Amino acid sequence: MENPALRLSDHERESVASRLRDAAAEGRLDVAEFGERLDALFRAKTHGEVAVLTADLPVAAPPAVPRGRRVHRHLRRFVGSVGTLWGIWVVILVTGGGVQGWWPLWVTVPWAIAEFV
Repeated sequence: MENPALRLSDHERESVASRLRDAAAEGRLDVAEFGERLDALFRAKTHGEVAVLTADLPVAAPPAVPRGRRVHRHLRRFVGSVGTLWGIWVVILVTGGGVQGWWPLWVTVPWAIAEFV
């Protein structure tokens, strides 16, 4: 917990203002109370003065990572790794090492099934 005597930064003040806006949007604060708390927030100079404004509000849960971003991260890792394997295979083929089978498939197919199915 912050020392109540420490002075607030602009960023911290904006963060608390965002919490108050969220609480008002959820119906936890009416318009008059929201205005009063917002005025008090921008007059406050220390963490102790601000703690009173949010003491009766729930702590916001951290935002969940959207599923699309998780899939994007997996896809980027998959494409990078498999692309490297296929690149090695092409270099071996072009430099005269022969085809030597389609060995990158032995990695690509099981990994794709495990990752995306």
